[in-house]
Amino acid sequence: MSPRYTIIIPVARFEDAEPSLARLRQVAPATGMQILVALGSHPARQRNAGLARSLGEIVVFLDNDCAIGASYWDELERDFAQVEVEVVGGPALLRGEARGTERIFHTLLTHPLVVGPVRARYAARGAFRATSQTELILCNMAARRGVFEKIGHLPVELYPNEENEWLDRAQAAGIGIYYDPGLQVFRPQRATWSAMARMLVRYGIGRTKQLQLSGHFTAHQLAPLVLLIPLGAVIDGVRGLEIFSACWLLLALLVALTCGAGLNVGQRLVAGFVAPLVPFLYAFGQVVGWFRPWPGASAEITVLDERGNALS
Repeated sequence: MSPRYTIIIPVARFEDAEPSLARLRQVAPATGMQILVALGSHPARQRNAGLARSLGEIVVFLDNDCAIGASYWDELERDFAQVEVEVVGGPALLRGEARGTERIFHTLLTHPLVVGPVRARYAARGAFRATSQTELILCNMAARRGVFEKIGHLPVELYPNEENEWLDRAQAAGIGIYYDPGLQVFRPQRATWSAMARMLVRYGIGRTKQLQLSGHFTAHQLAPLVLLIPLGAVIDGVRGLEIFSACWLLLALLVALTCGAGLNVGQRLVAGFVAPLVPFLYAFGQVVGWFRPWPGASAEITVLDERGNALS
């Protein structure tokens, strides 16, 4: 009898103690699961390789550093008991033992003034609802296997943003896409300022590559316009720089005053001061994306079981 769920986890190297694998051993669905660990260096291709080996009716995508919540399988059962639900995802919350810098970065990614509706990817927001690619994140997403048979697999030309293009295709095909705030995983956030900056630039690059691939323009493509603000301030001279600095400090103050719980006063001030950098770095990445070449062919991908044995 086939398992109800296939879990696909892309990794650069197999480690038996990965948070995702360790947690899956503790919290397993009663209906059975197949765990596939895709070893390689291109997550989109790795996930597609896992899809080719999947046996479950429902495919679950997790990252290796994501530990599922205690009610994860109950939430999925309730969600997929509804026939209109074909794709569902939830937030990737911050792990409880996160350090100060991780908490600052996560706060920025969950603040409405900084990232807008995208915050639902990192914080449980609202109620179960129909949604789009804006609110879903691939490290915590599940889909009926038949959806891939209907609209195709993840685009191998993209990483990141492969799920955004795929979800846009799904929405255009009338697939039922939903957000469940109770479907939660827990993971670390970037631990250094340079890692956070690289992530934001990479996401911006991915968004531009998504546009080049699909030709589908979204509001995200307007982000590079924010780069004109400091340029205009410089051109305008001292007065322009004064206005720009005042706006920066105002936004910093608003973010610092409205940060979520868990940050001390110093961390709130730091979060507020760097908050404007988030859209600037993302927008910079989008500009870089127009000049960055498409990724080449990746190295060999091997699909393993949960014990690290290669599948024949």
